[in-house]
Amino acid sequence: MTKKHQAQFVFYYLLSLISLGAMALGIGIIIFEILDKVFVDVSNSYFSMQALKTAFSTLIISAPIYYVCSHLLSKNIRKQELSLESSLRKWLIYLILLVTSIIMLVWLVSILNSFLNGEMTIKFILKALTALIISAMIFSYYLYNIRQKLVKKRDKIKSLFFIASLLLVVLALGLAIAHMESPQTTRDKKIDEKTLRDFDNINMNVNMYYNNNDELPESLQELKSDSNLNVYPNSAVSLEDIEYNKLSETEYEFCADFETSNLDDENTNLRYGSNRLHDSGYQCLEQEIMSVK
Repeated sequence: MTKKHQAQFVFYYLLSLISLGAMALGIGIIIFEILDKVFVDVSNSYFSMQALKTAFSTLIISAPIYYVCSHLLSKNIRKQELSLESSLRKWLIYLILLVTSIIMLVWLVSILNSFLNGEMTIKFILKALTALIISAMIFSYYLYNIRQKLVKKRDKIKSLFFIASLLLVVLALGLAIAHMESPQTTRDKKIDEKTLRDFDNINMNVNMYYNNNDELPESLQELKSDSNLNVYPNSAVSLEDIEYNKLSETEYEFCADFETSNLDDENTNLRYGSNRLHDSGYQCLEQEIMSVK
């Protein structure tokens, strides 16, 4: 094996290490997030659409890189450019096992810690099984690689690992796609969240106006004309897009068009509060003054 080949094989092994770690984490996080969505637990971990999307992106990029690196290494072994007994090869495989062990150890500690902090038993069991299955697949494959003595043109065990891991990748990607929202829906939700933040800003100014004047403003124009208030900094909507209605001496409502509904969001009450729930379309959210006098 030449020095050129040595550098090439180190590159392939290190790249496969990085992509394998990313692939394992991507699969695990996707399954964890699906479990958090299926088994809603208000006292512990919550489903995160952003985490699901990040894991999906990580998996769809890292999996092809890992399979290509593995193919190139196997090809060079068959061509006998890389010896099965090479100390470099064994050192790099043990490095992969070491890094994988550290990742899985931290992962299992985190899972157990979540259970001790009150996570549902069924979620703990399924998450632990997921981590153990991924760990077992990685360790069994690379321990087989280390113990391999003969170069086989068609290695059934490696083929079995490839099929099993590919099925797991496809399953994880399929689950992610089934539970992910589209980019357009994400954009619409961000617009709605910005509108809610505008509501919060106006609501704060309404409360300040009430505490300064002992009454609610009759309109947003009256609120905006108060020089002591800053009603629309960096607003996502214009004055015409938000409607303010005075309902009583201490009650009022904000109305606007929403692109999406947050009624089905499992974490809505925790994220927004009950006075931030809205359906899609033109919606009015009732508020009540919170006097600080």
